[in-house]
Amino acid sequence: MTEAKAGHTAAVGPNQGSPTALAMQQINHQMVQEGRRKFSSHLEDSVLDYLHNNPINIEACLATCNKLFGNVINNPDEEKYRKVKVASNTLKNTVMVVKGGEDLLLHAGWVPRVMEMEKYWVFDAAPDSVRFGVLKEALHLTERALHTVHEKAEKKRKEHEEKLHHDSAEKERIRLAIEEDKAERRQRAEQAAAAAKAAAAAAAAAPAPTAATRSSPTRRSPAGPKRR
Repeated sequence: MTEAKAGHTAAVGPNQGSPTALAMQQINHQMVQEGRRKFSSHLEDSVLDYLHNNPINIEACLATCNKLFGNVINNPDEEKYRKVKVASNTLKNTVMVVKGGEDLLLHAGWVPRVMEMEKYWVFDAAPDSVRFGVLKEALHLTERALHTVHEKAEKKRKEHEEKLHHDSAEKERIRLAIEEDKAERRQRAEQAAAAAKAAAAAAAAAPAPTAATRSSPTRRSPAGPKRR
């Protein structure tokens, strides 16, 4: 007997108070709790792994799952809420960026299917099935996890913003230092050019030597009497 049929029998059987119906209800309840345990274990061990997953990404993943689960539970007869494309931005930018994110859907009762040549995640269980019961438990667990993750995500966002601010201030400091160095180099170059120009002007203004100075013979001292 499938879990959908089992859930249906327990819910609307001919004699809900009979020992068989009560036993079936107990079995279904145990199956739902086992599904809850597996979902919770995967959530805690893989998704809420802050060593490998960024809290901001975890929060986005859980928010998406929370929306998907809630849409099905609150609108069980709406087919549009029971499938989502694997390649959709809704999943790619949230669920798939987290380690264990896709398996979270699997543990909540969603199954991968190919429809019209495209891959989908589909939830095809009846409202009175065990899988639907597990989905309700999964919704409760993701809502609870979102509260704890939110604080960590906010802290991570704050740290990220502070780092961006620090990096921006450091870049601005480096930029100003470079500009200051350029200004100093430009000033030194201008001073050197001005000094060279002044030296050239001074050289040009100096008097040139006269012709008499250039052609006058060198005078010799008179020679004394020769000694014998």
